[in-house]
Amino acid sequence: MAQSVVVLSSQLITTLSALAYLRWRGLRGTRLEVVSLYRDDLSHSTRAFQPLLRDLAAQDGHDCQFIAEDSVMIEPDQRACSLLLLPRLDDREGQRMLHTYQASEVVELGESIGVETRLYSRGGRRERQRMLRRLHCADGQPVVRQDPLIPFNQPVDPGRLRCLLELCAACRGVLAGATSSHGNPAGGVMLCLPYLKLQTWRFRWRLMGRSLGWRWTLGIKNRAYFRRAIGAALRPLPADASLWVQAHPKNETHHGLIERLVAPLRSGRPWQLLPADDPLEVRLSTGWSSEAGGSWQLLGFGTNLLAAAVFLAPHHRGVTLCQPAEQGWWRRCSDPWLNRREWRRSQHVGALLSNLLDALDQLPAQ
Repeated sequence: MAQSVVVLSSQLITTLSALAYLRWRGLRGTRLEVVSLYRDDLSHSTRAFQPLLRDLAAQDGHDCQFIAEDSVMIEPDQRACSLLLLPRLDDREGQRMLHTYQASEVVELGESIGVETRLYSRGGRRERQRMLRRLHCADGQPVVRQDPLIPFNQPVDPGRLRCLLELCAACRGVLAGATSSHGNPAGGVMLCLPYLKLQTWRFRWRLMGRSLGWRWTLGIKNRAYFRRAIGAALRPLPADASLWVQAHPKNETHHGLIERLVAPLRSGRPWQLLPADDPLEVRLSTGWSSEAGGSWQLLGFGTNLLAAAVFLAPHHRGVTLCQPAEQGWWRRCSDPWLNRREWRRSQHVGALLSNLLDALDQLPAQ
């Protein structure tokens, strides 16, 4: 009987990472279920790419099915499977899957292309450690492992990375042939923004169910940090290069605020804020050709830079992390406190991106 594998994934790149993991482990011909517990109307959701992902899974003999949240949670009893692949073990969705499926083996692959999890809040890190200890120490629990593709303190496994590159290349070829390039950039600089939180209060407190405090004009939280980081990344680039800005799908209704954020940094260069109807992988597949690859630069803040690097290989060195330039001891001391979340994300993504780029550099020589 074929093995039963369940993957929790709501994004194209996360599903590709899971398929690469199965190929790397030599697991073929499985009964594969891809479960989504998130809203599936966003542009990067798995739902929009089901035929493509089903064909890619079929290359390794997998019988792939896509299951929505309603179909999973209505059953009162646990469902059995051989292998359960989760982006994270400790978050709400991962815990729901552990309660829904009785698996012989559970593997945390990491989010996006498979990055080692590193939470930014102290409370979140404590809760994660507590949850992991409980999973590892509980009697009768399945084998639980953490197996990210991009770890912090270890080199990237070249065989597993090659499996992901093969799937991304196949995906890129299909997307380039099936998607019109109209409206997608064909060169210049692309800035990929993370989800930008909004700030509405300078400070507030709750009293008898009411919010009291000093309201702030609606704006993007930590916008000064973002401007310094974007400005530092744009400074060494040609002033006449077109700037294409891709906002996070969840910020689709905040494009006016994003325009005000980016406007002071344009320095006369042509620019355009792209609509959220295409995910990054589609834009890269249709707009970044091998001939134009050398003229492109992709800037960003989050783990989508790692996804961009594997999609663009061997032009992965065009991917750059946005970080504020050094501006004296005050900035070095204040950013970890005043912009704690963004500073920690920069440290996190910077280490992972460096590890991935070094691994991609070494692949052609092998």
